[in-house]
Parts: sequence; C-alpha cells; structure tokens
Amino acid sequence: MTDSPNIQQVANLLHYFRAELAQAFDALELTTAAETQTYLVHLLEGFARSSAESAQTIGFDKPAAFFLGEAMSAAGERRIDAYRRLGDASLFSCGFFEERLDRTPVKSGYYRDMGRVAYSRLGELMAYKQPGGAFHIIFEELTRCFDSVVDAFRLLSQQRQPDHERLLLRFMRGNDLDVDDWRLLGGLPGKDTGKA
Repeated sequence: MTDSPNIQQVANLLHYFRAELAQAFDALELTTAAETQTYLVHLLEGFARSSAESAQTIGFDKPAAFFLGEAMSAAGERRIDAYRRLGDASLFSCGFFEERLDRTPVKSGYYRDMGRVAYSRLGELMAYKQPGGAFHIIFEELTRCFDSVVDAFRLLSQQRQPDHERLLLRFMRGNDLDVDDWRLLGGLPGKDTGKA
C-alpha cells in the first residue's frame, strides 16, 4: 500500500515538531495553551511540506500588505483565511528567516507587526464567531506571545549551540541569569580558571 508510508511520515513529522517545540518552549520558559502548541506544530509541519509551487498560497511570494488588504476587503471565511495566512507566514518568516528579512527595505519588525495585527483581528473574529472557542484562545495567545514564539522558532532553526541561544534570548527578554548561565555564555571564568 502506498498510502501507509505517507501517513507514517506525517505522524513522524508532527511528533518531531511537537518534541522540538516543547523543548524550545521549555528552554525559553514559555507557556501556552495546549491548543496553541498544537496549532504551531501543524503550522510547522505544513511549512515543512510546502513546495515551490505552493509557496505563493502560503504567502512567501506576496507582500504582507497585499494579504492585509485582501483580508480587510474579504468577507466571511475568506477574511479569516487571509488573516490566518498573513499571521502564519509572518510568524514563520520571522522565526526562520529574520536575518534575511532584515536585509530588505521593510525589515523584520514590519512583519512582526503585521503578524500581530493579523492574529489580533483573527482573535476578534473568532470571539464573535465562536466565543471562548479554541481558535479564539489560540489567536489571542499568538497575538500576546508573538515575539516569544518567534524566539522559539529561532531556536528550532539554529540547532547549533542551543544553550547559548536559549540563554541569550532569556537575557534579551529581561530574565535573570544565574552564575552558571553567565559562565556558559563566557561572561565569567570557569570554576577551575578563576583565581583563588
């Protein structure tokens, strides 16, 4: 049967992203609802499976302002879909390609703002459509935690020196670091290298 390997591959990819995302969230001390984590796992799996042909429908080949205009002028489900594509593409692009975005005229901050706006509008739309429903919770949380989720995606994209990345991101977010953290970052001499 040719369908079984595809089903197994999808299950493995989802399992992989679930474990990696949980590890990144733990490293950053980020907590979200289980529904939000599940949404992000499926988002990562969808982007991992995207092809060059499907990139345009995801959002890579269109300016973010185009999606915002489309969302604002659309009605019903088309509006929800357009905001979702803008939020998802912005989140993924900032998490995995922020350095590339910063080499463009608009910079990554623009995409972060667009992503937050998109998820905020989605939260409002879903609060009206399904008050207290899972998607209302997910999109409100992604609005609030957008930058932290970008940090988690950056950890996923930068597998080299995850401890350094984790500690630097924690420091940049204003979290306290202990003596061992500073030693790992090279800010203090090691136990054996310091003078007595």
